[in-house]
Amino acid sequence: MPIAGLSRWTATYFALALCCLVLALALLATGFGYPSDDVMAPETLIVVHLVAIGWLTLLMCGALFQFVPVLVAAPQHNDFYAPLALLLLVTGLVLLLDGFSGFAGLPLGDAQAMPLGGLVLSAGFAVVVAKLARIIWAAQPLALSARLVLIGLAALLLTALLGESLASALTGLLPDDIAAALVSAAVPLHAASGLGGWLTLTAIGVSYRLLSMFLLAPDPKGWRPRMVFWASLACVALLAAHSVAIIVGLPITALPVMIIGTAILVIVVYAVDFVLLYHSRRRRQLELHAKGALAAFLALLVGTVGLLAGVSGAGVRLVPAAIHLLAFGWLGGLGLAMLYKIIPFLTWLECFAPVMGRRPTPRVQDLVDESQAAPWLWLYFLALAIASAALAADLQLAFRAASVLQLLGTIMLIREFYRSRRLANIPGDLRSGDRPRLFLPSAS
Repeated sequence: MPIAGLSRWTATYFALALCCLVLALALLATGFGYPSDDVMAPETLIVVHLVAIGWLTLLMCGALFQFVPVLVAAPQHNDFYAPLALLLLVTGLVLLLDGFSGFAGLPLGDAQAMPLGGLVLSAGFAVVVAKLARIIWAAQPLALSARLVLIGLAALLLTALLGESLASALTGLLPDDIAAALVSAAVPLHAASGLGGWLTLTAIGVSYRLLSMFLLAPDPKGWRPRMVFWASLACVALLAAHSVAIIVGLPITALPVMIIGTAILVIVVYAVDFVLLYHSRRRRQLELHAKGALAAFLALLVGTVGLLAGVSGAGVRLVPAAIHLLAFGWLGGLGLAMLYKIIPFLTWLECFAPVMGRRPTPRVQDLVDESQAAPWLWLYFLALAIASAALAADLQLAFRAASVLQLLGTIMLIREFYRSRRLANIPGDLRSGDRPRLFLPSAS
């Protein structure tokens, strides 16, 4: 397994992302946002962007800064890109949430901060793309994982463009007729390019490499990975074409069907590769993170079916329930499960890899205690299933109660991340002299 070095800022990205997840779940548990408020209410949009940008995007960026050099076997360069991107993303998110707070009539909220927040976020995304695309493009020929990450980065730029257009429309910077048409048509594309393009395609790309690496399985080869790549490329290209058509006022009715078709193809073929990856693994005993990834994969399948049923007219409430399952189950659940492996893995590299062979060192798995963490991960997924079902059935109190349980599971998993980072699960005689910094940038 190639080691490209450690990204100094990855732990900081992870810590801030987890803070945003805790805050979002706490808001949902108190009845803030949907279903207590309308789907497009400012309160709901606060929670949505806290999850999509604060939790999932910061998590993904932190992981990419660490693992993209691994994907392409390139050296790790700890330059100014990662801290600059973090500063811009956090500042932009705060401004964006302040804008939504202004629309909601909350204290200190300023609706006019929204376009500025979008611009700052776009600048942060541009820094992320510039850093990662430069690393990937210099490593020709590109592996499947790297190519899928590039497609995800293109979708990120599209998401930012649509988001800034919507922010300008909502704050009156565009003519009323254009703004009304843009808001009604571009919101689904903004969500699709963000959750479906940027986050899902990037997660698929990274999971191809990380799961094979952690499961000791061969990298998928043959026509299926190539099909995933070409269908992903077509899906994002169609999303971009549809976005341009809407902005210039030329909607094409066939494009949504084509987008849905290519998205289904990506998920179906990836599902086959996912199952075969687990079947071909050499590590027969599944660790907790691998079991959690299976639960996240199940959420992807169920959420996709629910979303298709909802948009086809089977029930309007299926759509937000499916999106909740995809955001917190497929993307968020996969994130929590992989953090349970990534955090001890990076901690081991920082503390024990430099002294390996010179003194006794623990295994990566010795840094965690699965008997302590497993109940909380399964509580998270069980509560997620209940919350999504409650959304579909319009049971608001049940949804809030399930969100409380999700929050509890998340906090207790964060406790396990903390214990792993502090080397609390290994005997004292195996610990290195200096413990790693908890979440501040690493010293080297």
